[in-house]
Amino acid sequence: MAKTNPVLKDLQAAVKGLLFPSETDAPLEAFAWPATGTGPPDEAAVRAAARVDQKTAVERVTLPELARTIPSESRGDFAPLFAALAHHLSGTAVFKVGAISIDVYIVGRTADGQFAGVKTKVVET
Repeated sequence: MAKTNPVLKDLQAAVKGLLFPSETDAPLEAFAWPATGTGPPDEAAVRAAARVDQKTAVERVTLPELARTIPSESRGDFAPLFAALAHHLSGTAVFKVGAISIDVYIVGRTADGQFAGVKTKVVET
């Protein structure tokens, strides 16, 4: 998926200026990955596309579970992002990679069969 892809452009616009709240507030970054398989993203796809070692912990959570970690006073700031994810992606899942300093990937499948989403970092102690 090229940088000019409309899905990627919409996701980039939706994350502009957003910081994901955790012990360290980190920016969000839109991404696109080549598709693997035909179903929704899974742990194997995330490991391959993000180049995650087999020994690294990967936890799958739902988008609503992740959204609940956002303080209520900040949730409105994320509404455009969640709307863009819902509009452009199917089978969206959240993968938390690592421990303590965690890479978070929100990834789904685009209408043309690619994977796309946003990533950020959170610190959980």
